Amino acid sequence: MDNVLKSGRNNSVLDLIWNNTADAIFTMGHDGSITSANPAFEDMLGWKVGDLEGIAYPPFISDMTKEEHRELLTKLQDGQDFPYSIMKRKHKDGKILNILASYRAIKDEEVLAVGMYKDFTEQMVIQKKLQESEYCYRTLVEYLPETIIKQRNGRIDFINSSGVQLFGRLQPEDIIGYSIWDFISSNRRYEIQKMIDTVYENNQWNNPTTIVDKFIGHDGTKIWTEVKIIPVGSKEEPDIQLVIRDVTEKKRYESQLEFLAYHDSLTGLKDRRIFTQIVNESIETAEKTNETIAIMYIDIDKFKSINDTFGHHVGDKLLQQFAERLKGCVRENDVLCRVGGDEFLVLLKGIKDKNQLADVAKRMQSAFQRPYQISENILDVTSSIGIAVFPKDGLKSRSLIHHADQALYRAKENRNQYVFYG
Repeated sequence: MDNVLKSGRNNSVLDLIWNNTADAIFTMGHDGSITSANPAFEDMLGWKVGDLEGIAYPPFISDMTKEEHRELLTKLQDGQDFPYSIMKRKHKDGKILNILASYRAIKDEEVLAVGMYKDFTEQMVIQKKLQESEYCYRTLVEYLPETIIKQRNGRIDFINSSGVQLFGRLQPEDIIGYSIWDFISSNRRYEIQKMIDTVYENNQWNNPTTIVDKFIGHDGTKIWTEVKIIPVGSKEEPDIQLVIRDVTEKKRYESQLEFLAYHDSLTGLKDRRIFTQIVNESIETAEKTNETIAIMYIDIDKFKSINDTFGHHVGDKLLQQFAERLKGCVRENDVLCRVGGDEFLVLLKGIKDKNQLADVAKRMQSAFQRPYQISENILDVTSSIGIAVFPKDGLKSRSLIHHADQALYRAKENRNQYVFYG
């Protein structure tokens, strides 16, 4: 009887996993046809399993020929797994999707492999329940890249292969009966544990609690994870389902997007919008502390002739090297910006006097005048600098930058000069 109850609970757990993952999961027959799929598969691609039954070359494949598909099947039959790679897949309505795809070989009479697709938008909604045998469910869970854990009273009583790997052990028996915190750590450990302990009290039955946090693994590796806390038992038998997904790449991608939103893509320096915002904040601080700050407006003398003579690719390399030299001339708390073309802005904080600014300008010009080697070309370059000082030359970012630009205009009359506004 106990075995029957345990089997029922496992079925429930596996059913929840199958229906609550946001990734499209499917099984492939030895002929390459789709034999079963979870609801997210249909949500993502628009194809029902019935539409694909017996079709050896599924119509949603967009970037793989029939010969390449047969070669994939052959490798899967040989037991070879395929980790995540970027592929193109076609929705039933004809839309082409960018997909992270993986295939894992399974030695079974009916099932050749388990496949998994991740849509970049990650906006799939699990809607339907699929009925599969316990063996099918368990096989899928074992080959999911997510860590799947079931625990009661803070002790693990089920973990899949991905979890064994995440926790740095060889087999589930090394983990069963322990706490997850025996294998990973987090700065939010007690906060997360409280969420786990109170999931039944908060009636989180239909909407699993989701946490995004950085975990430190057994070997010191830090990974960003998305953890879903799902109650799968009752208050009397408070079984907890934990689905842990590695979202490190997603976090890195989001960080890259955030960086690109506020930085120049060529040089990595800040763009005009965020630079102006920082100047405004610095002015507010300077007004309170009676601090002096300065704006330098810099451009490269005769840059257009370099582009015209050597080409834009050389000009771009010059701008990148110029930006690196500029970084080497300022302090860590100073702020650099590429306005566009060959124009740059510098915010200098905590200025003592005019002589300090003159020293910085001289240091910059000395650095800029060292010859640049780009491919086979040796370029001799000079620069002009205009300088405006807060509060003498302006009380707002717009006026400071404008006055620095006016000083730059005067400096360019003779080139290779630095000129103060006023």
